[in-house]
Amino acid sequence: MLQQTRVATVIPYWERWMARFPTVQALAVAPLDDVLAAWAGLGYYSRARNLQKGAQHVVDSWRGELPRQAGELRAIPGIGPYTAGAIASIAYGERAPLVDGNVARVLARVFGIAHDIKSTIGQRVLWERAGELMSALPADAAPGNLNQGLMELGATACAPTGPRCLGCPLASHCVAARDGRQAELPVVAKRKRVDELPVIERELLWIEQGGAIVLVRRAATSGLWAGLWELPEVGHVDATFAPAAAFVAHHDQVLSHRRLRVRVRVATLATLVVPTDPTYDRIERVALADAADLGIAAATAAILRKYQDAPWATVTRSAAPDVAEPRARSRTRSARPRRARRARCTRTRRSSSTAAGRGPRRAGRRRRADRRR
Repeated sequence: MLQQTRVATVIPYWERWMARFPTVQALAVAPLDDVLAAWAGLGYYSRARNLQKGAQHVVDSWRGELPRQAGELRAIPGIGPYTAGAIASIAYGERAPLVDGNVARVLARVFGIAHDIKSTIGQRVLWERAGELMSALPADAAPGNLNQGLMELGATACAPTGPRCLGCPLASHCVAARDGRQAELPVVAKRKRVDELPVIERELLWIEQGGAIVLVRRAATSGLWAGLWELPEVGHVDATFAPAAAFVAHHDQVLSHRRLRVRVRVATLATLVVPTDPTYDRIERVALADAADLGIAAATAAILRKYQDAPWATVTRSAAPDVAEPRARSRTRSARPRRARRARCTRTRRSSSTAAGRGPRRAGRRRRADRRR
């Protein structure tokens, strides 16, 4: 859960997960829907699927007990080199190195590694350096403490920007600190900007009847959203909708290496029939109030939240005023200057007529005064 996710975010998920799956056996036999629902909100759902596959492997091959060696842990689905090293060193005291993002940053700066830390050669050099540190560890020192210390150092003092080198215990041994190269290291290939990522366009159907919504489940082998429930896609179910009808909802989402752009139409469906497309393996009418209990794809979850905030009927009725409103405001703004201009003209005409009327009267008074004199 902590991979690419903050600790504060993970804690409530962890607590709910452990309450639902307190043992490896409980996770191994749980329905996939329950596993994905418990994971919903953390993203990267392949981690949840691999957790269950790993639990099933441990039950079948290790009688429900985790192996204690990093090499054996690597054979479990979902456990890679970093996780195997973490479990073996911290839980079982094996002298096994590990490299995660924080450790990679520390090692790249301390040893002045000039390779891209995500490249093949960069990873090889990082693991070699981590192994050398573990081999140099005194016999009476705990391997887990070394690994946790490196991870904590990278998470606190050796930050990506603004590292606190003055308080770092490795500053006197650090190449980057000695040469002033903290901003250059670690070397990481430039990521594409969001607007440079390829776009996946999807058109989904909102099929609601009696407070229930039609959802389909992706097959477990269907890739990115495998095992997740979502709104059916146009062309995958025999639904009826007006092609010219306006879209009632939109959703944009940035994935790891792609962008997702979703549009939603309202449709009707007479009979629930499992799509012949192997992408899906189930179709159900689900009460809107119960949809959150399923493992739902993030895009569909976002659309459901939009509907709860403003049901489509409300959105449709308010659409026209939203379009006309700028013109109404422009008329209001243009009317005010005209009224102001008319008022100024009226005052000017009154002032002019008054001045014109005063002129003869004043001239007459002056002539009468001259005659009296």
